[in-house]
Amino acid sequence: MSAEQTRPHLPLPEVAPLAAPEELPARLAELGVSLSPAQITKLGAYLALLLAMNEQMNLTAITDPGEAWSRHVLDGLSIVPELADLPAGARVIDVGSGGGVPGIPLAIARPDLEIVLLDATEKKVAFLAGAASALELANLRCVWGRAEELAQTKLGHAFDAVTARAVARLSTLLGWTAPFAKPGGRLVYIKGAKADEELRDAKKQLRALRCEHQRTVLRPTGRVVVLSVR
Repeated sequence: MSAEQTRPHLPLPEVAPLAAPEELPARLAELGVSLSPAQITKLGAYLALLLAMNEQMNLTAITDPGEAWSRHVLDGLSIVPELADLPAGARVIDVGSGGGVPGIPLAIARPDLEIVLLDATEKKVAFLAGAASALELANLRCVWGRAEELAQTKLGHAFDAVTARAVARLSTLLGWTAPFAKPGGRLVYIKGAKADEELRDAKKQLRALRCEHQRTVLRPTGRVVVLSVR
C-alpha cells in the first residue's frame, strides 16, 4: 500500500492494567522522567493490552510483565529527556512503531505533543489505533504504509522529531526516517550496544541526508542516539 491510510481500530479485550513494579519511581528518576500516578496507570493499561493482544498476533517477544515494564515502558521513556525542549503542539513521528514503543509511552508522558505512529503492517496499525482509542490518547494518529513512500507525501519534512526503535541498522534507518524531519529537526533512535559501530558505518548516509550526530546518551536500558537534520 503506497498511499497513507489511517486504519479503523481493532476491538481490544477489557483487561486490568498491569501493576507497576515497586522500583519504578526510582528507575524513572534515574531516567530523569517525572510521571503522575494517572500516567503510570495508563502505562500499565497499555502493557496489559499489548500482552493480551500478543496472544493473537505477533507484537512483542516480551511476555513477562516485569520485563515488559523495563523493555517497553522504561526503554520507550528513555527518549523523553531528549525531547524535553519540544514545545506543546510539536509534531513527532514514530517510524516502524510495531507494538507501539516508543510512541505510546511518549504519548502518555507528553500528551501535549502531536504524535504519529507509522507501521507497514496493517494488523499492527489496527492494534495501535485500538490502543490509542482505549487509552484515550487524543494526541495519537496511527498510519499504515511504507516509510519510504509516505515520506514523499504531505508527511515528508513535516515533523520536529522522528523516533525509532529496533527497526534497522542506522545506515538503512536514516533513509527511512530523515525525510520526515523538518530542517532543523532531530532524529532520536533507541539503539543497543552497537550504536557507535552503526554510526561509523553510516557516515556516507549521514552526509547524503544532511544529518549530524549530536550525542549518544547511555541510558539504563540502552543507548539513545540523537541526530540533527540541516
